[in-house]
Amino acid sequence: MEVRHPRTFLFVLLPDFPLYAVVPATEALRIANQNSGLSLYDWRFVSAQGGAVRSSNGMAIEATLPLDAAGVPDCIIICSGNEPIQHLGKPLLAWIRRLAAHGVLLGALDTGAFALGAAGVLRDRTITLHWEARPVFLDMFPNVDVKDQIVVIDRNIVTAAGGTASLDLMLTLIGTAHGARLAQVVANAFVHGRPRPPETVQRPDLSQAGDDQTVFRRAVRLMAANIAFPLGIEEICAALKTSRRRLERSFANQIGRSPAAYYVDVRLQTAREQLFYSSNPVAHIAEVAGFQSNAHFCRCFRKHFGASPTTVRKEFNRDQRRTYYPTGSSLVGDMQPETTSDLRTTSPSKTDALRRDQHAGFK
Repeated sequence: MEVRHPRTFLFVLLPDFPLYAVVPATEALRIANQNSGLSLYDWRFVSAQGGAVRSSNGMAIEATLPLDAAGVPDCIIICSGNEPIQHLGKPLLAWIRRLAAHGVLLGALDTGAFALGAAGVLRDRTITLHWEARPVFLDMFPNVDVKDQIVVIDRNIVTAAGGTASLDLMLTLIGTAHGARLAQVVANAFVHGRPRPPETVQRPDLSQAGDDQTVFRRAVRLMAANIAFPLGIEEICAALKTSRRRLERSFANQIGRSPAAYYVDVRLQTAREQLFYSSNPVAHIAEVAGFQSNAHFCRCFRKHFGASPTTVRKEFNRDQRRTYYPTGSSLVGDMQPETTSDLRTTSPSKTDALRRDQHAGFK
């Protein structure tokens, strides 16, 4: 027996969308139909103008509907990757607002939440997005509550961090609508094990209870949370309720460096990422990285990376960024200072160029 009215999903593809997030989401719907023997779901791909849309790995989805032919679905899922702001035109944002007024379920994968934020539909909502894009998103939309978990469902807003979290979002929606048994069947088809609960954290390497008990890892987390306004070593010791000697010994044992030197490296890496991911002036980036003097920042940056901040920014033009994959996050304890050669071999991470058009406004 066929379901008379399948639930309709529109996957809105922005240029350079993450294929690794879109495929699991759509396949989950297909597998749900296949294993239920019913037409539970229907889905289409949509883009601003229709036609082919290229993903971040160069593959393209050829047939997409234009916005004006998409109709009113049950749910839309915005799919964007490394440049979610650059492609947010007024027609797309107006379309999102119209659907919100119709009570359509609004979703986003990876960095798709930027479109929802720009459309103004996230007021008093809680969301998630890929962890690399979180600082930039909060800078643009400081009043939105962003959780560091794989999936968040808040009334009419559903968001996932991307990658396999996209599958977890769909499993949650399938389980809510048609029962946990069907959701588990779909998960089994992906060899995914048990569906992960939405509150699962995105980066377990930073949150495992065993690791969190060590002085070293607790100190690293504290440093990462205080970049713009760095803490003194004595303040860190007080917060961790440990002695300076023990703190220094833990860093020496783990990475062979002092806490102070490591802290500077973390701040300089933050500055380097800002050079890639924003159009902010160097002086502003120095402040973001916790340097009160621009001259001091430039000296430290050059010493660490072997080139000035301006030179490093020019090294990675748009074509080069598209050549590389995101580096992701190395496990704490494996972090080592980068050398000059890293400027050409290390890829920029997920939020490359997110703020390029931040101050120019949306098209």
